Amino acid sequence: MSYYDYENFSEGDWDDRSDLAWSEFDWERYLCEQEDIFHRYLSLYAKFRNRSDRLDRVAYQMGWDSGEWTSARPLGEDEDCLDEDFFQGISGERGEEDDAEDPLDPYTLYRHPIFVATRSLYISLNEAWERLIANPTNRLHPTLAHSFQKSLQRGETHAIFAIHALDMGDYSLCVAQLKRALSDLNQSIHFLEEIARLRTYSTSIYQREALAQLFDLREIWLRVTHYCREEVNRRYNDED
Repeated sequence: MSYYDYENFSEGDWDDRSDLAWSEFDWERYLCEQEDIFHRYLSLYAKFRNRSDRLDRVAYQMGWDSGEWTSARPLGEDEDCLDEDFFQGISGERGEEDDAEDPLDPYTLYRHPIFVATRSLYISLNEAWERLIANPTNRLHPTLAHSFQKSLQRGETHAIFAIHALDMGDYSLCVAQLKRALSDLNQSIHFLEEIARLRTYSTSIYQREALAQLFDLREIWLRVTHYCREEVNRRYNDED
């Protein structure tokens, strides 16, 4: 299984970077530009939100088809499963933004598909949550609101640590961190059940949308976990 062509995202991505001499201004500009990728991901996610294969569709539209998103057949091989609209991006044909990327730009986690997907979904979860708690009619208990927010924060933190380990080729550490992220994610789902008991329109909408996004995050992390364990076993067998 090739998951986003991981060999191109780890162990060596920091080679041949000694000539890079960016100033603080250069990095500030780069980081501002990279923030746009999260908005693009969420726009595509919203476009395919009603599809069961939305993660794969968004990945394809983002140009992440150098490897397979899952162990199943890559998108594009079965033409019957694709409609004409699938090949249209939010701002034009797919691949338009990839062509605009400067090949001299440094590699950072902003260019790692798993980071982009994870960060984007947490941005959506947190922004919607902020709007929800700003509405006094929802009668959210402060302890519940704080506990849910902390579970989101912990889950994202562990996931980012896991992605960093993945990027450095430490697959066992990646799995260990993802297990912690999944535990926090399960806590978030538990708090969502309590939030839904308030039975207001906005809390019901948030609970439904957030649950779908959390399940998508879990799906992504489980795929990564599966890949990492396969890679660890492969390396172990190679040593034998």
